[in-house]
Amino acid sequence: MMVKRVVLSSRVADSLLEMARLAYPLEMLALLRGEKRGDGVYVEELLLAPLSKHGSSSVYFRLDLMPMDFTIVGLAHSHPSGIPKPSLDDLHNFIGRVMLILIPPFSSYRDIYAFNSEGERLEVVVEG
Repeated sequence: MMVKRVVLSSRVADSLLEMARLAYPLEMLALLRGEKRGDGVYVEELLLAPLSKHGSSSVYFRLDLMPMDFTIVGLAHSHPSGIPKPSLDDLHNFIGRVMLILIPPFSSYRDIYAFNSEGERLEVVVEG
């Protein structure tokens, strides 16, 4: 079954927004840990990417230092530019099943966007 939505707890969503606010004007990056259930990907935890380097228009990390963890379902990063869609680089470096992009002002759940590896938008659901 294809993924149609990404489900975040309010704790995870609030943490992502806070990370993006604190990193601004630089990009932030977090790995998403969770599982696929039915047509949804449920994100339960955030992990910090190993040796990540943050810039104003990009963020990098050492893929070779990533843990061998099959519960990593994707990644989240911010776009300080405010563009709520994945760049070509984002799609070429896609990891897992989903990608979250956060845009300024990082103040509400409406500032969180989800995409699949084709760059198609997915529904974001925040529970709790």
